[in-house]
Amino acid sequence: MIAVTTVHKAPPEMAAKARERAAFLGLPYCPRQPTFEAMENGDTEGFLVYGKRGPALWSAGHEHVFHTGTAKLRFLQMERGGSDRLCSLLPPEARTVLDCTFGEGKDSIVLSWYLGETGRVTALEKSAALWEIGQDGLAHFTDPDETVTAALRRVTLLRADFRDFLRHAADDAWDVIYFDTMFRRPVKREANNREAFRSGACYDRLDEAVLREAMRAARLRVIVKERPFSEVFRNGLFQEVHRRRGQTIAYGVIETGRKEP
Repeated sequence: MIAVTTVHKAPPEMAAKARERAAFLGLPYCPRQPTFEAMENGDTEGFLVYGKRGPALWSAGHEHVFHTGTAKLRFLQMERGGSDRLCSLLPPEARTVLDCTFGEGKDSIVLSWYLGETGRVTALEKSAALWEIGQDGLAHFTDPDETVTAALRRVTLLRADFRDFLRHAADDAWDVIYFDTMFRRPVKREANNREAFRSGACYDRLDEAVLREAMRAARLRVIVKERPFSEVFRNGLFQEVHRRRGQTIAYGVIETGRKEP
């Protein structure tokens, strides 16, 4: 369980905002004490903490805040004429993408930057805490590079479970639908220092029913990011799985075959 609180010695108006957001998100509110350890109980996995810089997720001595992180390196690589593994899988005619697993938001931001002003990225996030951090960051984070800030503002983030959302989606609603579910076997877990993020993340699995709903709602292509050895790629729905020697992730592609809008 994630609980809501504030930074230490927060002013009354900040505590009031945290209580209001807790009620909106459906999370319990805990008045701030000098240490997080004093506030923990057996059910608490972490705290969504409100402060001047926006909401942050704290868990077991680690913190997750909104940031562009490795997305900036990917922009730079493309600006220098290189390719991005995910963006290179988008069909040339693709203008709309549904990212079913927003998480830290890096893929959504990169896709938005790559598609430019004529593109549209809609992202889904089931976790209340990660949705709250994400929507605040997309609305308020400012990068020195104006094109990055513009890419952030173009992403629409919805709080939704991708399974339920896709079930009610219209046919051919997006050109491309993308999944990057949380890995059961994390890549370099200790080195990546993502424990706070992992405490708030959802671990929903892909199955054939979800993939078939995505195929119905994607006009051109469904893309799945997973570990190279993932069982999901053994599903006969995938036409291609893009693996690279020495790479810890792979991308599976399902062509839906409907080219005309």
